[in-house]
Amino acid sequence: MVELMSRKKATLFVAVVVLLTVLPFIGLNEFHTKGEPREAVVSLSMLLQDNWILPVNNGGDIPYKPPFFHWCIAVVSMIFGGVSEFTSRIPSSLSLVAMIAATFAFYAKYTDQKLAMLTAMISLSSFELHRAGMNCRVDMMLTMAMVCSQFLLFRWWKDGMKQLPWLALVTMSCATLTKGPIGVCLPCAVFAVFLLIRGVKFWTIVWKLALVAIISMIAPSLWYIAAYNQGGESFWALVYEENVGRLTGTMTYASHEGPAIINFVYLISGFLPWTFVLLISLFFLPWKSYSFAKGLGVKGWLKKKYGEMVSMSDARLYTLLCAVLIVLFFCIPKSKRSVYLMPSFPFIAYFMAEYIKYLAEEFPKCCRIFKNVMIGLIITVFVIHITLVSGIVPESLYPKKDLDFAMFAALAGYSKITLSVVIIIVAALVFYFSRKKLLTAMVALSIIFFALLDAVYLPTVLNTKSVKRFAADIEKVVPTGNIYSFLPVDLTPDGNPLHFFELDYYLNDRIHLFVKEKPAEGYLIVLKKDFQQYFDKNSESKLVDNYIFDEVLHTDRNYGSFKDIICLMHFEVVK
Repeated sequence: MVELMSRKKATLFVAVVVLLTVLPFIGLNEFHTKGEPREAVVSLSMLLQDNWILPVNNGGDIPYKPPFFHWCIAVVSMIFGGVSEFTSRIPSSLSLVAMIAATFAFYAKYTDQKLAMLTAMISLSSFELHRAGMNCRVDMMLTMAMVCSQFLLFRWWKDGMKQLPWLALVTMSCATLTKGPIGVCLPCAVFAVFLLIRGVKFWTIVWKLALVAIISMIAPSLWYIAAYNQGGESFWALVYEENVGRLTGTMTYASHEGPAIINFVYLISGFLPWTFVLLISLFFLPWKSYSFAKGLGVKGWLKKKYGEMVSMSDARLYTLLCAVLIVLFFCIPKSKRSVYLMPSFPFIAYFMAEYIKYLAEEFPKCCRIFKNVMIGLIITVFVIHITLVSGIVPESLYPKKDLDFAMFAALAGYSKITLSVVIIIVAALVFYFSRKKLLTAMVALSIIFFALLDAVYLPTVLNTKSVKRFAADIEKVVPTGNIYSFLPVDLTPDGNPLHFFELDYYLNDRIHLFVKEKPAEGYLIVLKKDFQQYFDKNSESKLVDNYIFDEVLHTDRNYGSFKDIICLMHFEVVK
């Protein structure tokens, strides 16, 4: 069908598909990790303090990232009447929509429309990009801005690089205002390598890209200056650590450290379920017909491959360089995270699309196995859920850990009527799309599987980790005013501050640090083990002597990454 559309109509079709795939579900999950509320509360503090440059949150923190992502959340939230899980995830979702649509438009223009569609859909239904598009984190917006910058720089080269690439300047400025100078440096570096291979003079590359980089940094520089005027040396120290320290491995705290090889593990997991196709294909390829450097030697083989690379079409060569150089760059920093690799995903997806298209034509059985695997996964999920809802599995067989038990209980308590409706809808969609052409069926089943997780299973399971209900209980006890918190990390001046981020968000950024302010009376949020160690009257590590504490509330089980009971204590100074 898409082959019959004009490129503009097909791009709009892709955007609508992505929008319908993610937007209806982004408000279903409550915040249950520290990352999402940590970003959302920055936007909340912007609105509460009317400070759009460097607001303070969690009783003293300044934002760890530049503000463009938070500006977007704040603006959207103003339209919808307040910061919520839904509004805080809209910028990420719209970034995913924009990036997938741009990916399709780029490859539809410079390659083949059918291949472009497959590239876009693989990107959409890859685990890492899909997850990022559903989360309140800066990574999806950064990825969108960087990927669009790469596309726009290529178009600039195609147009002769005579005028400034204004749209690329805007997207690189946005990328820098989202996560720092990497948003300008990496796209320009990759583009420079491409220009060198294509024979552009070295000094022409230097002065043109230097001009592009300088203009792209004007808007971010204005924010950095304004933020420095507010935050002073503490702001500059944070900027240095987050950019230079993270790159050189000299941060004051360990941050997702790992060997370079872990990035390739992240790629394998990040492209699930499509990596299943690659794995299955290993059993179908005619390995005996392939000759690897036979009679050439290593030097001759490398020379041959370089010649093949240079003779690629411009778009294909550029795609290869973007994929390889971005991954290699993120092997350099000591800090490794799967989301760092996301700017390479659409480019890697292009080569995966080429390969899967080849498999569908030459080894269709391989693709049919993948199709059946996806159908099997959907059926398996439903069978497990039905056994829990029907009561076939008694509670005595549930996992014994509090959180695991709560997750199983939540699935077992799911509405039978709703589950029946979901099964009917999904079964109809699976039946319809499984009869379509092979590639269409593979894409549709992958999207259906993710939609099923997003609509039913992730909210049901992950909301058991949320402290939203405990925050509501605290709100009843302390409806106004500051609430205080304590964690042992509050006693150390350096390192990554750890706070009750979820509670602070749900309590409207009212949490302040107890050790910093030591008020005469109030309420304290503290972990049970920390209270016993630092506040109990019999503790050897007691922080304060002149306070009395009374427990008001506590959670019914361990919550979050703290893995402990969270308590609300009333305190006052003994007179």
